[in-house]
Amino acid sequence: MYQTTAFLAPLVFCLSACISQPAIDPDRVSDMQRVSDRIDSLNAELSEQFLLSCAQKIEQLEQKIEPKIITKVVERCSSKKKSVKKRSKTIDGKLRVGAVENIRLVKEKIAYDARIDTGADFSSVGVYNIKTFERDSENWVRFSLQDDDAATRFEYPIFDTIRIKVSSTETADRIEIKMDIEMGGVKYKNQIFNLADRSHLKYQLLIGRSFLRDIAVVDVSRRNLQRPK
Repeated sequence: MYQTTAFLAPLVFCLSACISQPAIDPDRVSDMQRVSDRIDSLNAELSEQFLLSCAQKIEQLEQKIEPKIITKVVERCSSKKKSVKKRSKTIDGKLRVGAVENIRLVKEKIAYDARIDTGADFSSVGVYNIKTFERDSENWVRFSLQDDDAATRFEYPIFDTIRIKVSSTETADRIEIKMDIEMGGVKYKNQIFNLADRSHLKYQLLIGRSFLRDIAVVDVSRRNLQRPK
């Protein structure tokens, strides 16, 4: 009996404490709800104002940036048109070249003013220190483009050997190779050149009919119509 009474005493005390708690004031609950609603309303207004401000800023930036972008696009298109015009001076769909054009040897990374000669059958390049040798059972040639023992040597497989008429009574055998060249910003691969001694001539590079045929028309009164890119 004593144990039961000892157990019930704390329980009765807890129940009486819970019953004696004051009830929550309805007016206070209402005030808290109004505050919460006001906070939500302010958040919504701030979000709306922020988005509106961002939209206005973006519109202002677009008004400033768009004209600049349009101007740049127009300038780029204009420059492209000009560059294409320089490289595509043609007659009947062919390149229009002058008596002298700037030709770049792609592998050697060297550019020369080359003579454009419709009277020459083949193109030729003036070389020095020429020497033939064998590699992998094929005939190769080594040469430099300057009359200097220390000049850079370039090597090519020999494409062919041809006999050239150098005067009314004299002929010469010349080695032919295939070179990549660039004219007016356009590359032409595997163009045939013979290796010659042109040290006594004004132009180290000569472009003949073998290249010009079906590609270009020569205006002998002009120079450098196909400008480098």
